[in-house]
Amino acid sequence: MNIWILAKAKNFDTYENIRMREVAAEMGIEITMVAPEECEIIATRGGRKSIYINKQEIDKLPDCLIPRTGSGTNYFISAVIRHLERLGVFVLNNSESISHAMDKMASIQMLALENIPVPKTILAKTPLDLELIEKEFFFPVILKKVSGSEGKGIVMCKDHSQLEDTMDLLDPNLNMIIQECINSSLGRDMRVFVIGGRAIGVMVRTAKKGTFKANYSAGGTVEAAELTPEIEWLAVESSRIIGLDIAGVDILFDKEGYQICEINSSPYFKGFEEATGIDVAREILNYVKVRKGEFL
Repeated sequence: MNIWILAKAKNFDTYENIRMREVAAEMGIEITMVAPEECEIIATRGGRKSIYINKQEIDKLPDCLIPRTGSGTNYFISAVIRHLERLGVFVLNNSESISHAMDKMASIQMLALENIPVPKTILAKTPLDLELIEKEFFFPVILKKVSGSEGKGIVMCKDHSQLEDTMDLLDPNLNMIIQECINSSLGRDMRVFVIGGRAIGVMVRTAKKGTFKANYSAGGTVEAAELTPEIEWLAVESSRIIGLDIAGVDILFDKEGYQICEINSSPYFKGFEEATGIDVAREILNYVKVRKGEFL
């Protein structure tokens, strides 16, 4: 079996991509790292011979493509993923689900329509309608970029003046959302890893002192937690709604239970493996084998 991992060249040696290559070698699976910037795609009646990598025409397509571009998935990368989908390659996750997950407003809308508990969210515009915001929200509020990861592009605004000042500093063409602040979860949340409709484990993330962002990549600490039926259902159902086979589901602690914060289509898993001892890379590759019929 040959799997392509689509990642920017500068990210070939991230922890996750190294682990995928190590485990694949143990399992007898060939991994090829492919940088989207090295790809050329051609729409032609010629069929399968319509993709070039490093100026070399590709005759043999992979058994599976795993995009690892996350929130950096731009139009060109999406087009490469779609091209391989249309050539019959099994893609994990597919282009449509990645697009849904990248757009925080769209994903919140999709979840809310299915009665999944989510923070109240408004799409920000300039100038701000402060009267509406003060009617719908209590301060502080969370201001986020519509697309982002690792806790970047997120600001807590303590009052309407700070919110207005922050928006004034931003490019008016930058898409932002405003969310209610779940005070009971400030500086603490959960990350559930879902693969193929199955929650494989959960960890609690705690922010470093002086910040409210609990991301491991931002310096937060992690520890394993109990995967209760409620947490499992929320994570699996949310992944299904967005359409993701592989998902990192971030869950907030609410006074009345839990709320889905956001869903990541290309989740990092160094902290998750350290906290839980679960071999995420092997779980992903086992799922690919099942989908390709190798365990039947």
